[in-house]
Amino acid sequence: MIKRTLPAILLGTTASLAIVAGGAQAATATVAGTEITNVAKVKYSVGGTPQPEVTSNTASFVVDKKVNLTVTEVGNSATNVFFGATAQVTTFKVTNLTNATQDFRLVAGQQGTLSLTAFGGVDNMDMTNVHVYVDANDDGIYQAGTDTATFIDELAADGSKTVFIVADVPATGPIGAIAGVSLTAVTANGGGAGALGIDVVGTSGAGTDAGVDIVFADDAGILDGLRDGKSSAYDQYTVGTAAINFVKKATIISDPVNGILSPKAVPGAVVEYCLMVTNGGPGSVTDISITDNIPAGTTYVPGSIWSGGTTLLGTCVIDGTPEDDDATGLDETDINGGNFDGTKVTATMPVILPLTTVSARFRVVIN
Repeated sequence: MIKRTLPAILLGTTASLAIVAGGAQAATATVAGTEITNVAKVKYSVGGTPQPEVTSNTASFVVDKKVNLTVTEVGNSATNVFFGATAQVTTFKVTNLTNATQDFRLVAGQQGTLSLTAFGGVDNMDMTNVHVYVDANDDGIYQAGTDTATFIDELAADGSKTVFIVADVPATGPIGAIAGVSLTAVTANGGGAGALGIDVVGTSGAGTDAGVDIVFADDAGILDGLRDGKSSAYDQYTVGTAAINFVKKATIISDPVNGILSPKAVPGAVVEYCLMVTNGGPGSVTDISITDNIPAGTTYVPGSIWSGGTTLLGTCVIDGTPEDDDATGLDETDINGGNFDGTKVTATMPVILPLTTVSARFRVVIN
């Protein structure tokens, strides 16, 4: 309670009064613990004669701490991952809306199975090795050797900090796997750099003018209540999956008897193998490497490897990039690759987008 008193002044019935109080309302929140003092003055006249100005006593009080904060997800999208990936990151921002410097205790959590997640879908997987770290250099990018603090230390009023949840993806999981995660920030006492203060506790009962009372003013969050000194937000990991279909097709190109007209699989005939990889989605696949052993009874045709081609009506189109038989040279500088090591053919491609097919082809001669 704030009390302001003026001494009683006995005035005549003809006295006129003018009371002036100093001070204007601050434009920004005043720091908790600030002592605010002021005095008032009264001017008056008796029988038309001005009298000496009278000054009141000094009224004072200490500004209380209004505890408030927010936790928000950064990026407004899920983190796309793959099974077995490590140190995968979701990002949050913690803002100190308290009128004082505060520490914040950080708690990472995982959503319950079958609960709705932040960006669509239902939680059906838990992450492993879950940790929470504070962005040390405020660049918004998680760096394992730099971002090692696990709590927010001495965050000034109206200041913000980026916080990362870092976790590993299980090696296997359900199709369309989604893991919902949460970050809760708990307001803690500041005042000691390098050490996490204890959680702030609200003042119960009537306040005092002399001390700093603690008043919670935060909204209810997804995992916290109204006016409890906490805030929370959800994010999610979505595992990108891809359904791969791999087909190999042999086509007789020519034979020594019929040439290219209705060729038959006789000794001396040239056979082209078409290897087709189709990605049914929904995710992309990368780092594709196809290997094919040269079958017994045939001989590889030197320089016949083509990689990164397309298909039409279930067979290879005459396109892609030509590859020589070794794994070095100018032909290895493009995005596709290929080589023959004496027993098998290898063809590589960087990516297959969802709902697309890439192919590789090479030729053999029937012995």
